[in-house]
Amino acid sequence: MKTILAALLFLGVFAHSFAQTASTEATHITGGILQSIDNAAVTSAGDRFLIQRTDAHASITLVFTGSQAVGVEFENKQWWILPISAAGVRIEGNQGLWILPVDAASKDRSWFIQLSTGDLSAEKTESGLKVTVNADRATLTASEARPHSDIFGHRFSFHIDGGADLENALAGFYWGTILPSVVEKTMAAKFPYHDGYVLSTLNITSYAGSYPAVDHEFQIKARLAIGSDADLDVVRRMIELQFRLMENDPERLYRAPTSVQPDGRREYHVRRNSQNNHVNAAMFPLTGDIEVIEEAWNYYSATKNSAWLRANIENLEHAAGWILANTDQYGRVWSDVYYEDQVMKDGRETMAQAFAAHAFELLVAMEKQLGRPEKTARYTASSKQMAGALIAPLPMGYWDEQSHRFIDWVDRDGKPHDHIHLLANELPVLFGYATPAQSDAVRHLIEDNAAEFERFPSFVAANIAAYDKSEIGDGGPYDLCAAGRYWYWDAAFRASMKQNGLLLDQLKAVATEAAKNSYFMDERYDMDHFYYIDGKNSHGAKKYYEYPNVFAAVLIGKYLGLSIPADADVSVSPHSQGYGSVELDTPQYALYYSSNKDGFVLKNLSDKPRRYKVDLSALGSATVHYRLESRTTRGIVGARSTITLPAHGEARWILQQ
Repeated sequence: MKTILAALLFLGVFAHSFAQTASTEATHITGGILQSIDNAAVTSAGDRFLIQRTDAHASITLVFTGSQAVGVEFENKQWWILPISAAGVRIEGNQGLWILPVDAASKDRSWFIQLSTGDLSAEKTESGLKVTVNADRATLTASEARPHSDIFGHRFSFHIDGGADLENALAGFYWGTILPSVVEKTMAAKFPYHDGYVLSTLNITSYAGSYPAVDHEFQIKARLAIGSDADLDVVRRMIELQFRLMENDPERLYRAPTSVQPDGRREYHVRRNSQNNHVNAAMFPLTGDIEVIEEAWNYYSATKNSAWLRANIENLEHAAGWILANTDQYGRVWSDVYYEDQVMKDGRETMAQAFAAHAFELLVAMEKQLGRPEKTARYTASSKQMAGALIAPLPMGYWDEQSHRFIDWVDRDGKPHDHIHLLANELPVLFGYATPAQSDAVRHLIEDNAAEFERFPSFVAANIAAYDKSEIGDGGPYDLCAAGRYWYWDAAFRASMKQNGLLLDQLKAVATEAAKNSYFMDERYDMDHFYYIDGKNSHGAKKYYEYPNVFAAVLIGKYLGLSIPADADVSVSPHSQGYGSVELDTPQYALYYSSNKDGFVLKNLSDKPRRYKVDLSALGSATVHYRLESRTTRGIVGARSTITLPAHGEARWILQQ
């Protein structure tokens, strides 16, 4: 029999308004995406509803209209995400199911069906969704059209300048792009490579492959920032997919391919011609191998899983071997193209050199963690040699002593190419390799060209008009604009410079652009500028992964300043503009913090003690002092401190005048 749910629910009044009653009177529920519930009695239970099966010999059935869904399954000691949006698709799950309105701006609520026992199935129909629950009971929770939570319902809230828009954008990106891109057990279930298969665009007529080079880097950064157990399991499988693809290199060189396609085809060597056919360059020959080292370090830091690291350290050493095979006796990495696949970088580029030196530093940290001194010494020497070559002047290095900046790349004929490249200049400073004089020159360079770089976060170079037809690929000036990959590292640089206001401006710009299209974003943002004067701000694939993932990583990791370091439970380093408060209930963080004119408060919301590394230098002067007060600690500290808080404990940093 069908169950009555009070219509008041769909006017926005939640479970607190419902009496503890159940009804078996047949009716049809209207006013939202939930159309009916069959074979269940419904009672309110605090802030949610309990649905209980009335006929033990039949399943509970729920019917939704105008909806899409994401299932949650726990199998083989790991979490799986099961998106469903296409008619005729069916999924099965044993933990829960989210059902959301198709329109991110809908006033209708989303619903979370959560199981404690049993299982459920969901089938997408032309009109909506039919859910069959094979359990005696389940809980049903209403939320926003795009829930302000992770996939388990752990909430986030930002009571800061622009906080509501930032919350909406994070929720829109997470539920609209980040989760639906995980197709391991749905679209990719029968692919030769399925575990770790994550799409780069939901518009699979553009690209249906999974892209270890470049794309996985930022898809992983977002999931690490969000931090749920399910997202971390996806990260692990993505990294392990890259290891499998490296192991399956037919030349046994352990190359990470540019992509793996649905039929199992791997692209280990892709070359493109320039517009005038005078230059040819390889696409991302080292990118994936360099990136996977950083990805593995970040995953280890987030999970502290030494057994996983020990099991995979040889894979990382194979990646290092391929990088070193393309490094000359002077420590210069001959990478060809690293990020921009339509710029003909046929040689050694500054950006790749910086990333390689940094990756080897991280590899050193992992070797030390595992107690491998010989490898530690070898990779330390490699990193130092790479960093030394990076900051050396031309012609042997990458620094132009005449223009006082880092060039973009040097081609195989020894010719430097330089159009005031953003990351080529920021990365040597960000990673701590640049000399004080170089760092000062770069800061002035970035400031002097801010109008070009910040046209939209973030433009690849200040002088995009100067690229010629031998430098632009045969696909056109596709990458001579803004892209999420440039923005992430630009944001990291801005955070290191404590440019909080600019970080917020970047986040607001992306959130505003995304809100125009239900929080879906395109591949590249040219802002109707120079090469693309067509009345539109963007070009390339629709419903693309890049900006949604980078937004999540920049917002949580850089602006809110929350990350999981290898030597603590949580790092708290806020870069927020103005005062306010932030709360994340995801167990990986489980914290609340607030700031005002008098200081800073941090609360541990978890049920166990947590060790925090706290850096408040971006909220004021790095030389400021605080009186730190907690149940176990009291004293004067600087802007940086480390503290352990008991379960549900709190600490206060009181500003000293």
